[in-house]
Amino acid sequence: MKVFLIWADKKAEMRILFDAFARGGHEVLYWVGERGGEHHAPKNTVFHDHYDAWAGLPAEFFANERFDPASSVFIEKHYELESLVLTMMNKRYDRASVDERKQIYYNMLSYWSSVLEKLQPEAIVFTTIPHSIYDFILYTLAREKNLKMLMFEDTWVAGRLVWINDYQKGSSAFAEAVARNKKRSISWDDIGGDLRAYYETQAGSSPVKPAYMQAQQHAGQTWRLFWHRVAVALRALTEGNLHSLLWDFARRILSENLKSEYMRFVRSPEWSVPFVYFPLGFQPERTTSPQGEIFHDQILAIQTLAAALPPNWEIYIKEHPSQWWLRGKTRFSSARYRGYYERLAAIPHVRLVPIHTDSHTLIARSQTVATITGTAGWESLFRRKRPLIFGYPWYVSAPQIFRVASVDDCRKALSEIQRKPLASEKDLLVVLKSLEEGSMRAYIGIVRDQFSELPYDVPISAEASMQAVGERIQAELATL
Repeated sequence: MKVFLIWADKKAEMRILFDAFARGGHEVLYWVGERGGEHHAPKNTVFHDHYDAWAGLPAEFFANERFDPASSVFIEKHYELESLVLTMMNKRYDRASVDERKQIYYNMLSYWSSVLEKLQPEAIVFTTIPHSIYDFILYTLAREKNLKMLMFEDTWVAGRLVWINDYQKGSSAFAEAVARNKKRSISWDDIGGDLRAYYETQAGSSPVKPAYMQAQQHAGQTWRLFWHRVAVALRALTEGNLHSLLWDFARRILSENLKSEYMRFVRSPEWSVPFVYFPLGFQPERTTSPQGEIFHDQILAIQTLAAALPPNWEIYIKEHPSQWWLRGKTRFSSARYRGYYERLAAIPHVRLVPIHTDSHTLIARSQTVATITGTAGWESLFRRKRPLIFGYPWYVSAPQIFRVASVDDCRKALSEIQRKPLASEKDLLVVLKSLEEGSMRAYIGIVRDQFSELPYDVPISAEASMQAVGERIQAELATL
């Protein structure tokens, strides 16, 4: 089978992955990887650096090729793709105007449609759900051609990795296991020790944070932030722009920022008030773009939910801590613009709670949880909540989840929750057993290496993980 591989990596383990393709008799026509790893690929594979692709630059192999611009008819056919991509550009092109973003998109649309037509792959394997602009364009065009596709996602649950063919459907292996296990009698004795241990970390009095959250918090700790700023200052001194850097820093310190705006609207939670807990998702990131689709606009999601609330209910909103730790820190941006929190606070029956409020307490004391695709929706299942999900997480097929997209959907879901507030223990066991059967012990993220001491994680080497991933790719390509 002729394959495109979209796997932004350059480490030695890539050789294991290419060997797996060779054993399966597959030809990797095109690889988007990282510069410095070109030698891992077979001789005739077209190599394209991930960061070049993200910047809209062609692979060196096609550097002298002149592809025709996309036609107006082709562009009009892909207006939905264009809308999603313009939002996705908040990450790489935050300061670009709408017209500049469109020009970049049109060029990428022309390039990737031409490359697909020229090389004619039969399947595309992605590291994870496409979200780096170029790969999402490729994904959309490939889906129109009915090409076979495969991608992976870390669950951050007991060292488990799931595989996905269509992000809107989530994990098909998990969904099939759910359908199968709903018909079975399952007890706690049927659940593996690693997943029982994970459950205990979530249902206990002191739940454990996901590994990626621990890593992000670690990166935002004061001393690490200090040394990061020292490194930035030294680089600015070397480049001769220290004065402008210091002026920009002073201006940001003295003017309003995300944190100060948020604090203007914060109110403490009142535990006697029935509420839906809505934790904001970190942005820009794939969990809302593309997985939230139109609901990457979290204000729209909250307006939709608020319009469906039963009398006297509220929505408790908490900002994602990483929003102030990573990337732009507390700067305003396209994803969190000036006035963002003010707009949220103006929605009737909405309350912004302090960012240090414990998320697990909010889950436990809520009537339910609502999220785009967030971890809180998954974690709420272990408190036997019945969450409302606006997007497409890998666990979208879990029992007792309400997939919502309108006021009417939300109203029906909340009415059902009033009738039956909690899921059954059987539903919980189905979730755990289905994850056990529909996942593998492997990872694609680097955080697992650093935090494998978590009590529910199963340590696995990078080599063993990539070997498992390669075997899964072989198995899936044989059946797609």
